[in-house]
Amino acid sequence: MTAKHPSAIERKNHSLLMRWRIGRCVARVIASDEAHAADFSRIEKSILGTLPEGEGAPVLLAACNDLYYREFAVTMLRSIERHGQPERFHLHLCGPSKDVLDDARALAAKLSNVDLTVTWDEGYGASLPYYAPIYYTCVRFLVAPLILKATRSPVLCLDIDGIARRPITPAYEEVRGGSDILLIKRPQKASSVRKVLASALGFNPTQNGIRFADRLARALAGMLSMRPRYHIDQIAVHRLVRSLESRGELATEQMPRSFADHDFEEGSAIWTAKGWKRKNSEAYRSEMARIEAAIS
Repeated sequence: MTAKHPSAIERKNHSLLMRWRIGRCVARVIASDEAHAADFSRIEKSILGTLPEGEGAPVLLAACNDLYYREFAVTMLRSIERHGQPERFHLHLCGPSKDVLDDARALAAKLSNVDLTVTWDEGYGASLPYYAPIYYTCVRFLVAPLILKATRSPVLCLDIDGIARRPITPAYEEVRGGSDILLIKRPQKASSVRKVLASALGFNPTQNGIRFADRLARALAGMLSMRPRYHIDQIAVHRLVRSLESRGELATEQMPRSFADHDFEEGSAIWTAKGWKRKNSEAYRSEMARIEAAIS
């Protein structure tokens, strides 16, 4: 099956004015714990459902709308389930239909290895940017500080169009270490919107890791209120990390690309289909079909 390409964002970058506003927003959340707190509070209040509870193993976190739920989320969760290892997974649904919400609840009851918790919103966040997908790509980073607060456990944010090639939590525990966050830095990229790949980003429950998650969420909430026309997640992470590292307020480690492998290598922990060409590739679709066949 070939998935349909949703409507694309027209301009693939921010204007100079918007870049300046993004930089000012980042500076504000670093300078004050109250900066953009009201923006974040409005988004937090729009989130319904159940967060994970209890300190323990890392919580895997992803988000999607109805299209991505049907196309990718169920397969991703089944790909994790098939390995037979206990995993904690939190899924945030963006403005879900009743059918999708009911299906997610039913899936949570069926999974025996994956402890699945689900939250959702009714569309407030998606109404803020010019294009709703801008919210879809950053909402996991708005939910992350809520999970850190509720569980005091590591949180690994992932793209929903991933396929677990091996148990994720044991693989992640091998590399997690004692830093505040793990992220995929790409210093070779010229544009600040691509200096970080947000497909896999981990927060450790250290004091600075928790504070970084809070600052990132407030920064993103502030940027969403500016009605952006392009994605803000990667530029926000890059600007915030760069500033905090220079101040000695954040310890980072490089996230192995095997947690967001776009080349579909055999030994990777997660295959991530970035872009619709990869999503519709023979290798990715064949693996999806194999997972679904094993369940049916």
